[in-house]
Amino acid sequence: MLQRDIFIEKIRQKMKKNKNIYFLSADFGAVSLDRLRKEFPDRFIHCGICEQAMVDMATGLALNNKIVFVYAMAPFLSLRAIEQIKCGPGLMNLPINILSVGIGLGYADSGPTHYATEDLACVRTIVGCSVYTLSGPKQSSLLADYVCQKPHFTYIRFDRHKTINIKQNISKKDVVKGFTVHGKPSINKILLISHGKVSHVGLNACNISPKKFYLIDLIRSKPIPKDLTKFLTKNKGIITIDEQYIDGGLGSTIFEFCSNNNIFNKIKSISLPNEYIYLNGGRNYLLNKFKFSYKGILEKYNQLIKR
Repeated sequence: MLQRDIFIEKIRQKMKKNKNIYFLSADFGAVSLDRLRKEFPDRFIHCGICEQAMVDMATGLALNNKIVFVYAMAPFLSLRAIEQIKCGPGLMNLPINILSVGIGLGYADSGPTHYATEDLACVRTIVGCSVYTLSGPKQSSLLADYVCQKPHFTYIRFDRHKTINIKQNISKKDVVKGFTVHGKPSINKILLISHGKVSHVGLNACNISPKKFYLIDLIRSKPIPKDLTKFLTKNKGIITIDEQYIDGGLGSTIFEFCSNNNIFNKIKSISLPNEYIYLNGGRNYLLNKFKFSYKGILEKYNQLIKR
């Protein structure tokens, strides 16, 4: 199942027991959404392609002590409704969950208008917002449990396509902590930090060259997990892998965190170029073109080692 559908199915189960949960959507077309609409006609609200109004409606519901989930495509929810996200759950500190699907080049078949290549840069500037990016279905299930148990202002980034679990025995504790570690940490290795679909690119590099790399799959990129600090110094350099523009993406996030915490390290980033991408050919073609691959990681590795 898709990350989105697993998450929504968990919310459906919670809605059976908790009548204070509301789900707002700008979209139809998913079986999981159709189930919600039929089962909870009074608490599933289809808002149409009106992302700004939808976030405002969610704000009103949250002000009346409802637990609210807002769902739409990532490029439109993060950019079109950014003012409402700031002025609603941001300024008022409301526990609204913003569910964005199709991060990065997920909608590669629809072209640059549908790419969510700057949503992380935009949303991570909103005060009080916790940002989660999921690399596998199990993370999605556990995060749904967590945000219902402990409601808070979240922006949750789902991949559009099927993904596999990057860690089979992941626990709720890992999701709350905000990251998982793959491979044995060492001051003689390069630390790879990634999230979402492209974490699997990093994991592949660790499997091929376990003496060169270890990986952190960063589930929560805001706030940066405090426990991450010890790993940022236990390496001989860092490579971030992020399906976003380099400006404001994961590389910028890690660099800022290191700078603000007096962690001085060599950092390289594999990310999308700061230009509109008009090429087509599918997502995997584009990722390979922009060196989201073992070969691309080796290039950055050699640059770090030579410095």
